Amino acid sequence: MTSLTLQRALQSPWRTFSWPSFALALPTLQSLWELLPPVVLAVPKKKVSHSRKAMRSAHKGLKDKLNVVHCPGCGQPKLAHHACRSCYDSIISQLRRDSKREQRS
Repeated sequence: MTSLTLQRALQSPWRTFSWPSFALALPTLQSLWELLPPVVLAVPKKKVSHSRKAMRSAHKGLKDKLNVVHCPGCGQPKLAHHACRSCYDSIISQLRRDSKREQRS
């Protein structure tokens, strides 16, 4: 009986013992969470200065585009492997004109 009680005590050290002589009020993890809510545990110790904040986000700046080429159709600059905006607009306007002609006929 004694060995069984000691094994249970070793397995769960935050529980109270079943014997009245060992009935100590050991703190449980739940009572610690009630004393310190989770929001309090995630608070920074000091304010982060502007320079440290800027150093942390220094690599997030704008980068130059290296894949700008000239459109073979109109010569306007465009991104490689993308449709040219001016050619796209002219094609769409032509398709709209053709669809209006078909609706009238």
